[in-house]
Amino acid sequence: MRLAHRHGARVVVDAAQLAPHRRISLTESGADYVAFSGHRLYAPYGAGALVGRRDWLDRGTPHLAGGGAVVQVDVEQTQWACAPARHEGGTPNVLGAVALAAACEALGALPEAALEVHEAALRERLVHGLTALDGVEVHRVFADDAPSIGVVTFTVDGVDAGLVAAYLSAEHGIGVRDGRFCAHPLLAHLGLDAGAVRASVGVGSRTEDVDRLVAAVAEPGRARPLVDLRPHRGSLGAEPRPAPAAGLGGRQRRPRGRESLREPRVCPP
Repeated sequence: MRLAHRHGARVVVDAAQLAPHRRISLTESGADYVAFSGHRLYAPYGAGALVGRRDWLDRGTPHLAGGGAVVQVDVEQTQWACAPARHEGGTPNVLGAVALAAACEALGALPEAALEVHEAALRERLVHGLTALDGVEVHRVFADDAPSIGVVTFTVDGVDAGLVAAYLSAEHGIGVRDGRFCAHPLLAHLGLDAGAVRASVGVGSRTEDVDRLVAAVAEPGRARPLVDLRPHRGSLGAEPRPAPAAGLGGRQRRPRGRESLREPRVCPP
């Protein structure tokens, strides 16, 4: 932070993954802006926030030009409003903002360090359980003693990450993330170009949830082969509704969020 500021740069922290797990202070961190998304804070989708110095936001180029972001519009010029209205043109997502505020207040009301202690115990249990399984590897960026949040990334030898996620969802009702997590260079650095599986624990997670996940990851070899899930669409399990016929105005239903199950589409130059 000090080096960036010494050279006149402003520091923006993407705290989407951090905000649900740790308290964040602009003053203590030295960051100029912090951005985070609502859905990771247990709020509905579609809401997020950019927090930063008021004077910079007041002078900054409006994010969206539209009603509510202006004070006066003339033929020759536009007088923009001050922040936050300056960057929120159009009809505001009132419900999303209220829900996000409620989520922040609920997390902020937790006793100091209570969430960190809760997550650390669950994460340690999850890492210990997964590393004890044959063919399962837990991946880390930093050393084991580095501070960590409640997120664990792992792979199962010889099994596509998307199929692992599909199996956990269809057979056990466990939701995990698969793919490259919007961090393709980092996954390539770790030798995970094909993607990995990411499991998260949070304020509502319990010990039995962790144990259920570990038991489910250990089961595929004894249950039906994961590859059998590939032909399924939609729920990737028992789906009573027929998929729309291709070429008749519909499209084959695919699982959302299964990045490594999709065939890559490269746009022509």
